[in-house]
Amino acid sequence: MKEETAVRQEEAASKKEEGKSRFEELPRETVRSVSFKGMFFWGLLFLGAATIIVPRITGRPLFPIFVLKDLKSLSLPLLPLLYTGSYVTRAWGPLTFAFCLGGGIIAFVSQERCSRLLASGKGSAYVAAALTAPILTVCSCAMLPIFGALLIAGAGIGPAVTFLLMAPAANVMALFFTWELLSWKLAVGRFLASALGAMAIGCVVSRTSFGKVKEQEYAGRKRLFAGTTEEESFWEKSGRGLDEALGLAKKILPVLLLGVAAISFVEAYLPPPLVAKYLTGFRGVVIGSFIGVPTYTPTLVEVFLVKAMLGLGMDPAAALAFMIGGPMSSIPSMMSASRIAGWKVVGTYAALAVLLGIVAGGVFLWAGISL
Repeated sequence: MKEETAVRQEEAASKKEEGKSRFEELPRETVRSVSFKGMFFWGLLFLGAATIIVPRITGRPLFPIFVLKDLKSLSLPLLPLLYTGSYVTRAWGPLTFAFCLGGGIIAFVSQERCSRLLASGKGSAYVAAALTAPILTVCSCAMLPIFGALLIAGAGIGPAVTFLLMAPAANVMALFFTWELLSWKLAVGRFLASALGAMAIGCVVSRTSFGKVKEQEYAGRKRLFAGTTEEESFWEKSGRGLDEALGLAKKILPVLLLGVAAISFVEAYLPPPLVAKYLTGFRGVVIGSFIGVPTYTPTLVEVFLVKAMLGLGMDPAAALAFMIGGPMSSIPSMMSASRIAGWKVVGTYAALAVLLGIVAGGVFLWAGISL
C-alpha cells in the first residue's frame, strides 16, 4: 500500500513538472494571454468578495445601489425593468464572486477523484456525496450530466442520488444567497435538512429492487471525465476558471434576470392577506413543499421569490419547505433524470423529497424559529 502511494505521488509530481515545462515552452504571446486571463479571473473573484466584505465592515455599500420604494406606482412596462435594474445594482458583486468561485471549483477540482470517492456503497460515500455536491455543482443545469457520469463511472445509485438531490437544494450559490438575502437561520436549516435528507433518501433508493437493477445496468461502464488535469499549470487552470465562470453566467443569468423580472409583479400585486392565509402555519408548510414541483424556479430565482413572499407574509417554515421540496423534485429535473435512472427511482426520490420538505418545515415551525 505504501509503495503504491509513493508511486502515485511520484507520478503526480512528474506530471506537475511536465505541465510546468510545457507552459514554459509555449510562445511568449500565448503565455502572456494565459497569464492575463488568469490574473483577470482572480481580480474578478477578489472584487466580488470585496463587494460582500466591505459593506459588513463599513456599513455602507462599496458601489451605489438603486432602491425602489413604491412598486405599485410604476407602469407595467417599467416595473420589471426598474426592479431588475435595482436587483443588478445590489447583486452584481455577489454574483461575480459566486460565478468565479464556481468556475474556479470546476477548473481546480478533479471530477475523476470525486467519482472514485463515490464509487462505493459505504456510508462514507453518502457523506462524501452530500459534501461534494454543493461545491462541484453551482448550477442546476450541470447537475444531471454529472449524475449520469457518476453512475457510469461506478458510483453507487444511493450516493449518486444523494448528489443529485443535494446539488440543486443546497449548492454554493443557493446557500450563499439564502444567507445573504434571507437569513443565516434559513441557510443553515436548508443545508442541514438537505444534507441529512439527501443521504437518507439515497440510502432508501439503494435498497430498493429497482435501484439495485439500475446500479447493475451501469456497472462496468467507463467514462472519461473532462475535469482538471495535473498537466495544466496554475495560470492555465485560472484561465479555464474564467471560461467556466463565463459559461455558467451565460447559462444562468438570462433565466435568472427573467425570473427576477417576473417576481416584480408578485411583489407588487400579490395581496398580502392571500399569502398570510395559505402560506402560514403547518398548512403553509405542506403547500410550500408541494408547489415547488410544478412551479419550477431556476437556480437562485427561488431565493428572490422567497424574499418577495416573506415580505408579503409567508411563514419562514413554509419558505424552508419550498426551498427544499421544489429544487429536489421539480418536473423538469425529474423528466431529465428519468432518462438516466428510470421513473421508479425518480418517483421514489421525488415523493421522499416532498416529504422531507414538509418535515424540515414542520421542525422549523415547531421550534418557533423566526428570522
